[in-house]
Amino acid sequence: MFRDSPTFPSRLGDVALAATLGTALAFGATLPPTAVAADSGGSAAAADEWLTEIPLSSELPGEPLISGSVEATTGTAADEGNPVVLWGWPSNDVLAELADGESVHLTPLGKALTNDDGGFELRVEDSAVAERLADDGGNVNLEVQAWSPEGVASYSFSSDVTTAGELKADNVEEVTDVDLVTEKVADASAIPGDVTAIFNKTDVCGATKKATYPDVDTVVGRMYSKTTGIRSYFSLKSGAETKIGVGVSVSGKYGTFDQQGTSTVTLDDTFTWGKRALSGGVQFRTDFTYGRFAHWCYPVSSPSLKSIYKYSVKPIRWDGGGSYASEAAPSVGSGNCRAFAPGGSQERKTTKATTATTGAKLSGVIGINLSSQVGYTSDAVARIYNDGSVQRRICGTNGVPTSPGRYLAQN
Repeated sequence: MFRDSPTFPSRLGDVALAATLGTALAFGATLPPTAVAADSGGSAAAADEWLTEIPLSSELPGEPLISGSVEATTGTAADEGNPVVLWGWPSNDVLAELADGESVHLTPLGKALTNDDGGFELRVEDSAVAERLADDGGNVNLEVQAWSPEGVASYSFSSDVTTAGELKADNVEEVTDVDLVTEKVADASAIPGDVTAIFNKTDVCGATKKATYPDVDTVVGRMYSKTTGIRSYFSLKSGAETKIGVGVSVSGKYGTFDQQGTSTVTLDDTFTWGKRALSGGVQFRTDFTYGRFAHWCYPVSSPSLKSIYKYSVKPIRWDGGGSYASEAAPSVGSGNCRAFAPGGSQERKTTKATTATTGAKLSGVIGINLSSQVGYTSDAVARIYNDGSVQRRICGTNGVPTSPGRYLAQN
């Protein structure tokens, strides 16, 4: 059963996009050929034989939305002519409503062929198509996939639809020069052998929801104190965005997942962790629902030949609620600290937080925990108070208190 995403893009006007990202993609080595790419001599794939409804990015003007390079597992550049695709996912509202076993189509937004150095650039001709995939906050979750005779690699990231209707890549500096390694297939028989070129005159790809993981405990904020008289406050308001890791595996087996990029969930309600005595380190935690998806493509002429080529686990809904947990307070240098007067407080709502690299607790179902991060805005606020009668010091974990990172109070 399908829940369709918006229709494939038509070739309308040229769209100049606002950001360039650098992403290095590396392939798993034990897959059978699953995509048209280069032949053994490295010649380019015929661009008019795959995803025919959208043009090659090299035919479009303007800055790319995302660019990068494709690498083989040996570290050498991929051959010239390997296909790279930018897919748009349906909104999380759509994904959260799927029953296990239901499917959605992914929307192709851009395509490219690798150059002789393995590099690529992806542009989107019609950003209105991506806009129809956006959530109420204007966020679109995207995925880059690159293919070669060695296998497949992918990277997930988010984009915002601007008021001008264009796409603007989010957190550009965080996805620059990221090396991605696809899990190798331990059991080659798990990959269907009857489909050897899924992009051979193919433009139908999608994902089937295989399992739902509700109530996954996830860290969305942290704060520290190594002294007395300090209190914390943390609040996530409706409209706040959380950026959480996406786990990917070719075989889908427990323990074979790697994180390859992030997906954004926009919060619908407000939850506040109230003013509270702060001693040591505190984690502000909440629950999300995650979905496990099987990715597939099939030839237009033979829809029964549906080839599952990888699996992913990604966040699809915020469940709400909140709790606390403890962690050790880090050590910071004196250069990170400034005076913290009695009765004083400081509030953060303009810089991004440091990522909790294992903040999403999924190791019990896929073998690893995924990262989590909240970007501080007017909708995501952290405060620290000196309620004592003695001056303390307020520090930042990555620099002075106003630098990106977390608050820490000490003597």
